[in-house]
Amino acid sequence: MTDSNSITAEQLRDALYGWAVQHAVLADDAMREAMGLGGDARLIPFDDSIAAYFRVRKIIKIGLSRKGSIGKLSLATRLPIARAKRVRLIAEFGKLYAANNIILEVCVEKPFKIDQSIQSTFKPVYFHNHKISCGSSIGLGNQRNAGTLTALGQNERGELLGISCNHVTGGCNTASVGTPIVSPGIQDVSPENFEISVVGLHDSTGPMSQGLPQVFDISDNCDIAFFDISDRNVVCSQQGEGIGSYDTPVTFANAKEDLRVKKWGRSTGLTHGEITKVVTQPESVDYNVISYYGPTSSQTFKGTVYFAKIYEVESLSINAFSAGGDSGSLVVTDQAGRERIVGILIGGNNVKSYVLPIQEILKKRKITIIGRHNV
Repeated sequence: MTDSNSITAEQLRDALYGWAVQHAVLADDAMREAMGLGGDARLIPFDDSIAAYFRVRKIIKIGLSRKGSIGKLSLATRLPIARAKRVRLIAEFGKLYAANNIILEVCVEKPFKIDQSIQSTFKPVYFHNHKISCGSSIGLGNQRNAGTLTALGQNERGELLGISCNHVTGGCNTASVGTPIVSPGIQDVSPENFEISVVGLHDSTGPMSQGLPQVFDISDNCDIAFFDISDRNVVCSQQGEGIGSYDTPVTFANAKEDLRVKKWGRSTGLTHGEITKVVTQPESVDYNVISYYGPTSSQTFKGTVYFAKIYEVESLSINAFSAGGDSGSLVVTDQAGRERIVGILIGGNNVKSYVLPIQEILKKRKITIIGRHNV
């Protein structure tokens, strides 16, 4: 057996996969993710009784994250783990590997899902100087949905673009080029919010493909879409409205755990949170989105998309950081009184929100985020 003092967190993650496969305690989805990751199961200090315990609960995810010099391995199940059992597992693991700065977390994790369930809101559109602000409700003009306008950008030809999530304005790769993008999104149209503005026409989407990370390269996967702005006088780069609003930043933050963040969104407005985990191994998100691309034609995008890097954000208040309809919100951090971009919010629930970095995808497409000073 390898000297325990030289074991790395990555080796132990692979060893956990190897142990779980050997004892048949992985759920089907996790078994597919384990392809090629099996390590030396002898490194895992769990006896047969622990294996029998997990055969009932099934491990749905084995993760690795870092906080400073500490490597945190996680075993996640769908069913609760008894406190005494959880304490025992962590203690047994710690006896061998605490000196390596590697700890174990045992948790319950529900699947992260994105669908078209949208929270109601009284103020779907924000204005600044009589223009629609980023953070406002937008959506495809031919379907009943609503999400959030992320920011404005500019391509290498100098054309002004709007940005949001692929599942908001791109129909998960099914929206036809030229489809109107409207604000507010059709779901927010009512007698109180009856004025609809066509803010642009759908242009393109970033890569967002289903498939296992062991089979194809997921490094470019990002839930993002772009549309041509129809009229520069309709929208502006301000995020939100009134007290707490700010101009869209044009620089990017070095995102890390414990970093405090904020966002303006269509459903929950201005909220504040904190990055609780930087996930740098493939993370799965389940989608179930229907896109209408004709009067009687539709297509359902249903399945799992893996992302190479995700930030998990939790709220700093008793209310959630985000809710249905906030997808597309630009998440930023305030460093020394100056906002910097963290990423795009793709979904959230009462427990956590998922944020994707966007700097690299924008760089590859030669798109520059713009603020008021360079509109």
